[in-house]
Amino acid sequence: MQNKLMQRSEISEDLKWNIKGLYESEQDYDNDVKKLQDLSCKFKADYDGKLNDENTILDALKVYEQIKILIDHTEHYASLDVSVDMNDNFKNLRASKYGMMVSEVFANISFFTSELALLDVTMLEKCKSLDNNYAVFFEDIIAEKPHKLDKNIEHALSMLDVVLESPSDCYENTKQMDIRFDNFEVNGKSYEMSFVKFENEYQYERDTDVRRSAYKHFAEKLDMYKHTIATDYNTQIQKEKIMSKMRGFDSVIDYLLFPQKVTRDMYNRQIDTIMTKLAPVMRKYASLIKKNNNLDRMTFADLKLPLFSDYAPKLNIDDAKDYVYNALKVLGDEYLEIAMNYKKDRWVDFAQNIGKSTGGFCASPYKKQPYILLSWTGLLSEVFTLVHEIGHAVHFSLAQKHNSILTQEPSLYLVEAPSTCNEMLLTNYLISNSKDEKFKKWAMSCMIENTYYHNFVTHLLEADYQRKVYDLVDKGETVNAYILSDLMKETYTNFWGDEIDLSTAEYTWMRQPHYYNGLYSYTYSAGLVVATVVSQNILNNVKDADKNWIKFLKSGGTKSPIELCKVANVDISTDSALNYTIDFIAKTVDEIAK
Repeated sequence: MQNKLMQRSEISEDLKWNIKGLYESEQDYDNDVKKLQDLSCKFKADYDGKLNDENTILDALKVYEQIKILIDHTEHYASLDVSVDMNDNFKNLRASKYGMMVSEVFANISFFTSELALLDVTMLEKCKSLDNNYAVFFEDIIAEKPHKLDKNIEHALSMLDVVLESPSDCYENTKQMDIRFDNFEVNGKSYEMSFVKFENEYQYERDTDVRRSAYKHFAEKLDMYKHTIATDYNTQIQKEKIMSKMRGFDSVIDYLLFPQKVTRDMYNRQIDTIMTKLAPVMRKYASLIKKNNNLDRMTFADLKLPLFSDYAPKLNIDDAKDYVYNALKVLGDEYLEIAMNYKKDRWVDFAQNIGKSTGGFCASPYKKQPYILLSWTGLLSEVFTLVHEIGHAVHFSLAQKHNSILTQEPSLYLVEAPSTCNEMLLTNYLISNSKDEKFKKWAMSCMIENTYYHNFVTHLLEADYQRKVYDLVDKGETVNAYILSDLMKETYTNFWGDEIDLSTAEYTWMRQPHYYNGLYSYTYSAGLVVATVVSQNILNNVKDADKNWIKFLKSGGTKSPIELCKVANVDISTDSALNYTIDFIAKTVDEIAK
């Protein structure tokens, strides 16, 4: 654990990801940016207003695919490089310049899908039948027909893309660049504070005075910026409301669920069932935290305190490699061969440095190496984050190998399934390789704290809060910092009841960037439902469970969520898999409590 955050330039290269795996030099990046601009202009000149027959359409589609790949590579380079050092002026200017440039590219190519949507379904079906690689693309065009606008309007919206994305940019700049935490003092000792240090270290701090003081200091600083961040978020949701009305949707929620190919019933069921059935289980777990750590009371600042801190091993980065290998080997050689490249090819940015984005994520540029961001602390929780992000990396490596860039990505509803499945497999490895019953309970508690709490509680509560916000917006309301805080407090109170002191819990809405990504938060729990069933099938040696999972990963976005889950032998058309998962959590908590 670093005592003091360092500048990016002070960090050892072996702790940084290899950005040259995407572009060897700045000149190579500039060359692709120029190629992208030229190709998009030529594409518009060659095909705008000329999509009259299936052969022309398919020729245009192949060029469109090349443009999409160039956007994917250049956009990742600009965004990834700034995400690890948002204080670097050159990287910030490059990212801003890229945003302006790519909005012109989107404007140049926007006519394509607009014109396709104006064609007769018969023509689109004919195009679909000529090349199976593009079948899903044409199916989506047919589905989008009622919601497409006039191509001139679509062109204007594309030109405004950099402006329409500004709420997210403003939020990140406020969070990463403007908010500056002072040190805080506990019992005469000074402690450094930042977003990264709070979320990666102080939340899990065993010293109650330090942990609660850190949270109080953190919340007070967020409170100073609540009006700025509320304005950013209100701008985002009002933009989404306007777009939903323009495209003929009855609500923002329907508009955001449409590209996920998810029904309102599936969405509501996920939130309502967990809020109702999981809450008693997690309240029980919170009482165990209080008892096992001899706390005077249970506060919001205590909820991520490990249940069995004494067993938590300190790990270095090389130790983690053994954990990854042993946890994931049950998925077979094809999976493992890709996964274990993460160290050799430097997929991972382990560094803790000033100006680095918080949390963890995996970016997968099309048919290039993946990029995983985390901030290594030496805690086992970081190994869970690592195997989680490797799940994303291998998933997209397999999906990209077998699919066009246009069909590589599954519905957002399922994106978190491959990552959370890996977390389950890591827990199994920890449990199955120890004869110490106390260690096994510690490993089970890690699963609850790292896998289920994060995905089934933290992000699900975000989703319940987010649904409340969109319900207001659909009624024509606007929101401000006080309304957002009240809605967040209401969500937490409904879930935790009176057992937890929820003072300042309402500021949680200011911590996550997920709210700027549409209906994303609820998909963590949706993915973990699939992951729970799949992982248990694999570990219980259900016939072909591992092979079916690899088929699922390779399928990319070629099937709807319900059909894709059938490939992995999971039924998400009912609440059976969801209830199975909640029962699994409840049994685990009971086992720990014995």
